[in-house]
Amino acid sequence: MDVFPDDRAQSLASALIDSRARWRDFALLAADLVFETDGAGCFTFIGPDDALGYRADALLGRPATQLLAGGAGGLFRDRQAMRGARAWLTRADGTVCCFDFTVVPHEEGLRGTARDVTAEERMAEVSARALRRATTLGRLLRLGQRQGDPAAALQAMLRALPAALPSVGAALLLPAGRGWRPAVEGTAPVPLDRMPPPGDAPGPEARLLLAGAEGGACLVAWRDAEQPDFDREDRDLMEALAMPVAGLQAEAQRQRELAEAAHGDALTGLLNRRGFTMALAGRVRPGAGALVFVDLDGLKPLNDTLGHEAGDAALRGMAERLRAAAWPCDAAARLGGDEFCLWLDGVGSEASAWDRVMAIGQPGPLPGWPQAGEGALRASIGIALPGPEEDLAALMMRADAAMYQVKRARGGGRG
Repeated sequence: MDVFPDDRAQSLASALIDSRARWRDFALLAADLVFETDGAGCFTFIGPDDALGYRADALLGRPATQLLAGGAGGLFRDRQAMRGARAWLTRADGTVCCFDFTVVPHEEGLRGTARDVTAEERMAEVSARALRRATTLGRLLRLGQRQGDPAAALQAMLRALPAALPSVGAALLLPAGRGWRPAVEGTAPVPLDRMPPPGDAPGPEARLLLAGAEGGACLVAWRDAEQPDFDREDRDLMEALAMPVAGLQAEAQRQRELAEAAHGDALTGLLNRRGFTMALAGRVRPGAGALVFVDLDGLKPLNDTLGHEAGDAALRGMAERLRAAAWPCDAAARLGGDEFCLWLDGVGSEASAWDRVMAIGQPGPLPGWPQAGEGALRASIGIALPGPEEDLAALMMRADAAMYQVKRARGGGRG
């Protein structure tokens, strides 16, 4: 049967509408956004109907550049074909998303499609941030490894950290009551007045970045008012660095304790013979000082009558007398048994040395042991001044001999 002209026109129009709908569906299946703009850069067509959370008709007639979250303004202004151009757009709810655009000139404007690549961009951003963090962390750790010992490694890393963040300074802190004390500092003084109490978070105005570590230690960096706030990448780096830094601090502390044990006397806290020898390396020469040899009198009878606890108390009491006589530049040691030594730095005569140490040997009570008697804590003293080409061992022998002469003159003997 023949189709009347009106019916034929209606059929063609319906077919055209179906065709356009079909191609629109195909386009939206292949892309997340399709659009056309006019010569003024305003949308004349956009799909899907809820593109970016807007109603499509609400975007028609608006400049396409208004959707840009920043940059890439040429995307909608330049009438040239582009493929793989990426730009961040603002959704109706204020969030941003990234699209990969393909555009071609169309009449006086543009026709284009775009894929939502926000997840891809976010993943790339995470990967790039992780790579930057790993690179910076590796550089700091290698710097520390080149130093040779934990204390030097810590110092070098904390000096380099401000440039890596960047920040004004960085330090490792340890809790001290309701506050903090610096364990290791970089190049800038730590603004302890801006630090919150241990366990509390700093306020935004403090401009601090904290990363906790084992043992209550805290890695801290700080910025001044002219610098931007710390961001997630900065926090990631600090958190990654906090553990190795705390480990280095623990190892440095262990080595210090071992060194103190190797060079110190556990009972009195003075240097031991080895530590005393090291402390005086290069210092024994004529006119440089005086060596005082001290022998605690009556230690053996005290041990025999009151026990070794009383004897230990006497040794500690004599050590306190040496500390009281010593100046910061001096060195005091317990050589072993009842023998002590004191180096008086810069003292050039025996008379001056005696003025400094006379009180060390005077009889006095033993603190905590009244039953020991009023004069239980006493000592014999000998003094020697360095001679030409004389080493420490020879000087100690002369001071010991001088002390023994004093003891014999008083009618005492060793022990």
